[in-house]
Amino acid sequence: MGQSQGSVKHAMGAPFASARDLADRVTLYDIYRVSRPDDTSLCDIRERQIATILKLAPVTIAIQLFCGAVMLAALSSSVDRLELLAWFCVAGSLCLVRTFRAWRLTRNPQYRAEAPATFLSATLTVFLLGLFWLVPPLLWFDQASPSAQLLMAVLTAVLVSAGSLTFISVPPAALSFALVTLASVLIISFKMDFPALSVLATIYGMAVIGAITANARQFIANARFTIELEEQGEIIELLREFEASGSGGLWELDAELRMIKISDELARQIGSTSQALRGIPVHKMLDPNNRVADMSSGMRQLFHHLRIGQPFRDIAVPAVANDRWWALSGRPSLDEEGRLKGWRGVASDITEVRLTGIDSVREARRDPLTGIANRLLIREQLEEMLIDSYDDDNRGALLLVDLDRFKLVNDTLGHAIGDRLLCAIAMRLEDVVGTDGQVGRLGGDEFAIVWTGMSDRDTLRVLASRLIGEVSLPVSIGGAILNVGATIGIAVGGVDGVREGELMRAADLALYRAKGNGRGNFAFFEPHLLEAAEDSRLLENDVRDALVKKSMHIAYQRIVDSKTHRTVCREALLRWHHPTRGWIAPDKFIPIIEDVGLIHQIGARVIEEACEEAMHWQDNSCVAVNVSAAQLTGEGLEDVVTRALAKSGLDASRLELEVTETIFIGEDGDTLDSLERLRALGVGLVLDDFGKGYSSLGYLSRAHFSKIKIDQEFVRGAVAGERESSAIVKAILALADGLGIVTTAEGVETEKQATALAALGVQQMQGYYFGRPETHEHDAIPERRRAQPALG
Repeated sequence: MGQSQGSVKHAMGAPFASARDLADRVTLYDIYRVSRPDDTSLCDIRERQIATILKLAPVTIAIQLFCGAVMLAALSSSVDRLELLAWFCVAGSLCLVRTFRAWRLTRNPQYRAEAPATFLSATLTVFLLGLFWLVPPLLWFDQASPSAQLLMAVLTAVLVSAGSLTFISVPPAALSFALVTLASVLIISFKMDFPALSVLATIYGMAVIGAITANARQFIANARFTIELEEQGEIIELLREFEASGSGGLWELDAELRMIKISDELARQIGSTSQALRGIPVHKMLDPNNRVADMSSGMRQLFHHLRIGQPFRDIAVPAVANDRWWALSGRPSLDEEGRLKGWRGVASDITEVRLTGIDSVREARRDPLTGIANRLLIREQLEEMLIDSYDDDNRGALLLVDLDRFKLVNDTLGHAIGDRLLCAIAMRLEDVVGTDGQVGRLGGDEFAIVWTGMSDRDTLRVLASRLIGEVSLPVSIGGAILNVGATIGIAVGGVDGVREGELMRAADLALYRAKGNGRGNFAFFEPHLLEAAEDSRLLENDVRDALVKKSMHIAYQRIVDSKTHRTVCREALLRWHHPTRGWIAPDKFIPIIEDVGLIHQIGARVIEEACEEAMHWQDNSCVAVNVSAAQLTGEGLEDVVTRALAKSGLDASRLELEVTETIFIGEDGDTLDSLERLRALGVGLVLDDFGKGYSSLGYLSRAHFSKIKIDQEFVRGAVAGERESSAIVKAILALADGLGIVTTAEGVETEKQATALAALGVQQMQGYYFGRPETHEHDAIPERRRAQPALG
């Protein structure tokens, strides 16, 4: 820690400044209303003391009533009894009222709220009691007998001592009572012509008044010293808790988030004084013009914690007032009833140290592998870029860089080589960016660049092209020559977002678009990308709802023999009629089902229902079901097929599973193993959309397909007489004939196409010419044999 109590006291400033030192007015303290935060803690101590001392009030009242009764008896023979009785009743009533008020305060002590008025009332009541004790010596002393006069003098002296010392806990009341009763003694001494008694009474009275004042001053001094020790102990505990030996200073807020105290050192760093900052709302101090409150995620996080009363630690926020960055830590202060009464915490200036320092602040913002900025620092730099250019349309940009083919390096050469490759790529990115931006690693093989240079599209195009070119150059590591690429998404500050989160989302959508265009590309964010993403999110929710309610159903489309047009198979197609969007194409909702991880569940349902439906077909035709690459993972699909065949009783030879060529991307051996296990069950394997883009002759021999379906684009082109399409179709037919594989032509819509394809030697055909997809009478859907739309 390295801070003594003295230095802590200096850091926070004296708990009670001398602006309202009560040394001169201490005896009147109890009738002032609380007007300063410094007095609040003093009132807490005063409340506890008063609640205890006021229990003595009934004793004082009893003494006064006793003395009054004795006085009444002594004067009853020489003074009008009616006058005496009236005097005693009024004085007694005042005593009883004062006793009740004291009892009520001790039962429900609320010193801050009631005490000033209560003790002002007490002082006035005691003063009136003193005035009533002036009545006997002024009105009846001369009428009393010598013995009664002596008794009157003794009783008045007793009241001066007992009353004043009893009321000493309430200095204003004690002083007023002492002064009035002392006046009674002086009157008696003058009337008795006893000067020595006057002198003694005056000396004694001054001693009582001095004791009252000294006691009050000692209480204030002791209370303040206790508060100082408690406050210093809390500060030391706070520093230990946050381990803030290097903190810029300490701060304290009230429940309304106004600055109560701030260390002089921290105030100087802010560019002000602790006195000038007192009472200022904290959001005004950090952001005077309310420019970045909504732009900074750190600021939003800070005020969220302050709003809900939750402790926080090391929240980085920008202070626009002095263009600095601060790390704030704090915890709530609670009263005895658990209510929030304020905040205390520490602050550290991290403007420089987060970039160039060597302490924990810097380390928390650096990627441990590459040494460049991590996600936290990138977010802060992004906020800083947006804030600094608040009034400038040219606010810089964010570029997200995703490496291509990096997984292949990790899988083949190991993570150690992959880590060294990431470090090399990070250095290349920094060389290209230079001093015009900050390069960071978000995680894995994804990098981010906060660009602070010119952000017009031409400049950013050149930058993205340079980055892609530099990353694509070969990298030599450990004797191996590695080749990776880069795909980049670009979002322009201020245009595509004014918050860190908005700009990050925009760049991410742009990166997704760039990946869709192929590797080694870059793309700018466009507003329609956000609209499409939002639409996809809403559609995903609807897909989940549809799966739960089972509102998707299966339709079947005929596959016929090309010569006889007899139905030889029916393809099971999942259909979905959205309540507001209408019919949704499978190529739009099937990828969503795969993304949300529900393809196994819905895929199993389709296979089971298709097998059960096929058992009711009189023509004993086959049923074909589409299977995605995700379903082929592991052995789950084999179990699903086995269970469906057993449950329905369908012969395995009547079930065909259709897969597309995309399942072979990456040369995954597990995919071939899964297909081989399925073929061993006796089901037929169909390669769908053959020739569409990933064709390889090796698939046909290794996967042992029993049927291939020729993509409809080639079918239509061949029938139309296109030379390229005709050549491709003839080559496919010759290859299939040589391998003994059945061929099916998709997309047949006219009689002319059907005739031409039959002449070419296609064995089976499928298309709207032979019938649209339709539900069957044994399908689970209530609609019977309803024709379905052309959704593919």
